Amino acid sequence: MAEKENESFFSPKAKKVMLTSSAALLVALAGTGTYYWQANQTSETASSEIGKKPGNTSKASKDIRLNTDDNQVKDDRNNKPDSKGGDLSPNSNNSDGFALSDDTENPVYLVDASDPKNPITQLIVDSDKVVIETPIPPAIPTDPIITPPVDDGTLPPVIDPGTDDPSTDPGTDPGTAPGTDPGTDPGTDNPGGGTDPGNPGDPDNPGDPGGEDPGSQFPDVALVVPESLYERLDSYSGNDNFYNVMYYGQREIKPDSEKYDDLIKMVVEAAADAKTKAYQEQMMTSDSLANLQMITSLGFENKELKKLQDEIRIDLYSKFAEQEIGIYLSKPADPENPGDGNGEQPQALDAEKAQQVIYYIGKYNDQHPKEDLNPYEYSEADKVLMEAAHQEQATNIAAALNKYQMLAQYSPTYSQSAKDLKAGIVASKVEQERAEAGTREPGQYEPLPAGHELEALKQLLDKKKYAQVVEQGGDLVGTDFPLGGFKLVVDKASEALLKETDELASGSDAFTSNKETIIRNYQFLLEESGVEKGLSDKAATHLDAYFLMLQAIKASDKDLSEAVILASESAADWDDNDAFQAKVDDISSKLLSSAEQYGLADMKKEESVYELLSTTPRVNEADKATAFNRKKAFAYSRKAANLLSGKNYNDAIFYASESNQMYNKGQNEDTLRDAARALFAQNTSGDYYDRYNDLLKVYRMIASASGMPKNEAAMAIERQEAIDNFQKGMREKADGDHEKTVYYLDKAADSDWMSDKVNPELQYQAQLLLNNANDLKAAGNEDDLKLAVRYYKTLLVTKHVSKGTRDEARDAINKLKKNSAPAVKRDDAPQEKQQKHTEPQKEETKPQAEDNEVQKEAPQTEAPQTETKQEGPETSEQV
Repeated sequence: MAEKENESFFSPKAKKVMLTSSAALLVALAGTGTYYWQANQTSETASSEIGKKPGNTSKASKDIRLNTDDNQVKDDRNNKPDSKGGDLSPNSNNSDGFALSDDTENPVYLVDASDPKNPITQLIVDSDKVVIETPIPPAIPTDPIITPPVDDGTLPPVIDPGTDDPSTDPGTDPGTAPGTDPGTDPGTDNPGGGTDPGNPGDPDNPGDPGGEDPGSQFPDVALVVPESLYERLDSYSGNDNFYNVMYYGQREIKPDSEKYDDLIKMVVEAAADAKTKAYQEQMMTSDSLANLQMITSLGFENKELKKLQDEIRIDLYSKFAEQEIGIYLSKPADPENPGDGNGEQPQALDAEKAQQVIYYIGKYNDQHPKEDLNPYEYSEADKVLMEAAHQEQATNIAAALNKYQMLAQYSPTYSQSAKDLKAGIVASKVEQERAEAGTREPGQYEPLPAGHELEALKQLLDKKKYAQVVEQGGDLVGTDFPLGGFKLVVDKASEALLKETDELASGSDAFTSNKETIIRNYQFLLEESGVEKGLSDKAATHLDAYFLMLQAIKASDKDLSEAVILASESAADWDDNDAFQAKVDDISSKLLSSAEQYGLADMKKEESVYELLSTTPRVNEADKATAFNRKKAFAYSRKAANLLSGKNYNDAIFYASESNQMYNKGQNEDTLRDAARALFAQNTSGDYYDRYNDLLKVYRMIASASGMPKNEAAMAIERQEAIDNFQKGMREKADGDHEKTVYYLDKAADSDWMSDKVNPELQYQAQLLLNNANDLKAAGNEDDLKLAVRYYKTLLVTKHVSKGTRDEARDAINKLKKNSAPAVKRDDAPQEKQQKHTEPQKEETKPQAEDNEVQKEAPQTEAPQTETKQEGPETSEQV
């Protein structure tokens, strides 16, 4: 049967070549001349000699060789296949050709094609036997000639953050040689060098190429993420780039971020290290100022971070206070003692400056109880402030009271005098209210029964008519015999009346419906002679406090500042009265809210409110802290404006930023804009080549400032991130990782400012990555093909890569898809053998054994029927 089959394929009338396996794939899919047929005369080597037919004068054909490494032609003339094929040796009767095979089950029959009278008219592929297991890559392409970018000073240098010296020129060293593998082992965790592409669509897998069909369009294919956020921050941390750990942590860490706790820990540690480094400097650099700005702007809820931020703010205020006190010392200007070094000379004190000095000293000493500034050195300031308070007492009670209470707390010289003067103003307010309340009208009662007064008073006491007992029984104390009966009853009534009145004065209706009752009861206790002195004195104190609170309530309709101070004094006189403290809280809250209504033109008025609230006793701690921060915000704003005038732009930005973090009402917008523009202007001239570290410091200073105007902030952020990405890319280049290099240089090229400088290096690295992908594709094994596809995809979705490189990457993927068409599934081996020997018998006619002439057969109209299973689009893993 096999003999008949072989004879039919090599009959003289119709010559057919049966190809299977890899050879069939090359003929059917490549179609580009993979085969070449060549006939030459050879008689020197027996292994290449082809038997001739009688009368054939053409030269014997040489071995036909496939241009591939996997299916080299084999001369099987001396190795007969196991199948029952005809003898194709030169000595056999069947001398039309010889059989070549890579195994005994899949022979390949080659024939002499040199006779023009007997052309090959048909190729038949036994498609039942075709199984595509691994695509055969095309020949290795010749690497294009790449000219490295010329070092003309237009490319940024390689800069290691944290140093001031640029390293090698990115344009002169291409990293690894063109066409070579980055040197990483597939399957490692390094996503830039040969990692497994990962599960499609897995956001946590940084090596995920998207799992797309390599022949599809690629705009939606996700970029290969070079590294996770944790890896990126860890890389910055390893280089002591504390700023970037904080900056990118602040920007990108989300509550659902992978390794959230570890990320926060890394940011906090970077903040601590940055603070330590800054505090070690004698003169704080712009780097350190930017780091401190970043620390205080971090918004994560973390106790350690909060402690760092509080320490920085306390130290900043201390430094600020010392400088401001030094400036405002009441001494003649001395050219040899130029104040704090920012161009300001010590100035003679006016009342406003004196008040600032006393305030700064007091708050500084509050924060440093063991490191007090000596107030006696600044006695000139409290003297000026005391004189100003005297002058204002007649015209501005609130301002005078504020000065007196500040001196009472912070001045060693005038503390007691200020307390006395303040108490005098408060007493006058009490008397004013007492006068308005008027005198008490006597009660209208039935006379006590003569001879039974004591019994009648006891009955009234039992009925809780305490005021009547006090008023009617007071005059009887000391008149009874034996002594003590009337006194005992009146004392009990007095105590009960005081308690009852205090409860009314502490209730919710203390200053409304119960007002007259409270005043009358206290007056009973004050004016009746039979009341014990201790109870009478206590009643007097409570009544004065009550009168003062009534004055505060009235003042709140006109001047909330005065009202807060009066209410504070009232609550201090009656320490355990909850209603009085609630009234203080209510009035101070209204004052705090009202201050926010001031415009920038009235910033001094607003600041005076915050100063008052932050120094007034009994104001609740939350409102007091808010007021103190806002007071500092305005003080820092003035400081920033003064520094800007002295062209100290970095410090101006620092103070303005801290001012905005505490309270941003737009008071620093002009200062920040002008300082940022000045820094931009200072850093535009000259060549950028050696200056990226200096520029990075400038941009970080601007980008990290709170409240920076949008245009200036956007410019600084763009340039800062462009330099960060450029430096990251050049470090990856130095490590030989072309994929990461392309990724980061492309991100740097997003900046219009950086794009022209980085583009030559980006295109060069993209070509190297393309060469690398081509080499991997040519290698042909599964892992290399996966990585090659990923590299091609990276190039396709990298928007600043040139169109030519992108087109080459797309063409390469399209070819891979064509070479990986759906395969025909092979049934089990016994069925293959059965088809091999039976199917041709149905289609072919057995030639005559004695006839040596080849019979021609009409071409088949149908291909052999095969059963195939159509697969869907293949992923990069299948490729």
